[in-house]
Amino acid sequence: MSLTTKTETNNPESGQYWVRSGALTLLERGSGLLFALGSSVILLRYLSKLDYAAWGMFVLISYFLEMGRMGLLQNGLVRFLATNRDEPEEYAKITTAALLLNLLYGLLSIALLWMSLGWITSTWHLPQLAYLLPIYYIINVVMIWFYHCNFIQQANFEFRGIFWSTFFYRGAKFFWVCICIVVHREIQLSEIVLAELCGVVLEALATWRYALPFLRHNWYISWNWVRQLLSYGKFVLGTNLGTMFYKNIDKLTLGHLLGPAAFALYDVAGKVTQMIEAPSFSIASVVFPQSARRMEEQGSAGVGALYELSVAAILAIILPMLCVVFVFSTTIIVLFAGEAYAESAGVLRLTAFFGLFMPFAVQFGTMLDSTGKPALNFAVTFFTAVLNLVLAYVFVLKFGLYGAAIAILIGYLISFVVMQYIMSRHYGVRWWRPFALLPYFYQLGFSFILKKLNSLSFFKSRTALLI
Repeated sequence: MSLTTKTETNNPESGQYWVRSGALTLLERGSGLLFALGSSVILLRYLSKLDYAAWGMFVLISYFLEMGRMGLLQNGLVRFLATNRDEPEEYAKITTAALLLNLLYGLLSIALLWMSLGWITSTWHLPQLAYLLPIYYIINVVMIWFYHCNFIQQANFEFRGIFWSTFFYRGAKFFWVCICIVVHREIQLSEIVLAELCGVVLEALATWRYALPFLRHNWYISWNWVRQLLSYGKFVLGTNLGTMFYKNIDKLTLGHLLGPAAFALYDVAGKVTQMIEAPSFSIASVVFPQSARRMEEQGSAGVGALYELSVAAILAIILPMLCVVFVFSTTIIVLFAGEAYAESAGVLRLTAFFGLFMPFAVQFGTMLDSTGKPALNFAVTFFTAVLNLVLAYVFVLKFGLYGAAIAILIGYLISFVVMQYIMSRHYGVRWWRPFALLPYFYQLGFSFILKKLNSLSFFKSRTALLI
């Protein structure tokens, strides 16, 4: 099947694109989150707090490197391929240049991780990382091809492979720890990482299967496109790393100042908070290709309207979840992590409110990156990272565990004011409009549910008549 024919079935102008892409992306995020949370529920009960802290730090380090790769390549590759889809020669040059940068990033990140291994284990008092992180070197190499195929799929509005790759990657660890429980085998940290390696191999094969119709490469390298991708991606790379830093500086500060046990307690609340934040990142991956198109066709006004609609859609999902978590925080923590982590319930009441700011922050970055303003996005992210670092150190030393959450909450609030000023100036956005759109989305969701229920009742009545 040709590239043109294939992409006709993924027409981004049709309503089916939003329904299909949104559903697949939510399934991908949802399944990945469920597997991650399921694994955490088991590990929290079968690992000591020190071992769980080591596992949490391993996940955090690997996520840092993955987000860096995505920042360097994803947005630039999607944007340039989207504007050159009808030019096969340029398309092939772009994908080849991206693959080279992907390879170089993987090798460089492995070298940096190897050189800093001793510092990481001593700074956060986690000697277990000395034998966990070397396994990640192999995982990182496989990730080169995995992310290359995933980015190309996204550029061509194809999301099936992304769903299946996440299913295998996140599912492998979950199924392994489940097997250990069933056969009464002691859970070893090194075996969990090896299970992750198996999942990475399977996800690379799965994403290659769906990316195959869109893979076009040259035998020579276009250094012009290498420079363009690097020029665009360097700001997004800095933005992603800065975002990861300011979102996790609370845990890193706690682990450094108060030790691994404090890191583990706080990380439990963070895992639950991820459930609230998940819709923000799910919808962002669908909105990004559309925001670039809106900028070309409708200008800043179209981008601003898309921003307000996407934020409102996420808030409509997040607000009920936030209320439930706030009211039943103790019950949720005990069910999720057990009585040993009940102290995290108070922290969860604070960290849950992070999700209220996340839709505005994520879509802010999406709009700026997709409309050619990655440098501005990087500047705001860097400012927020430095702000959160200072606040975290001050508040953790003064208030301990709760101080970390208070610090980040204050940092998010200040950053929110800055971001909304920029969105208002460049795109005419008003921060209150997404809240005004909430009744529309709730009415839309209610009508959808009623339609499905009526359809189900009709189906049952017709079946009864046939019988």
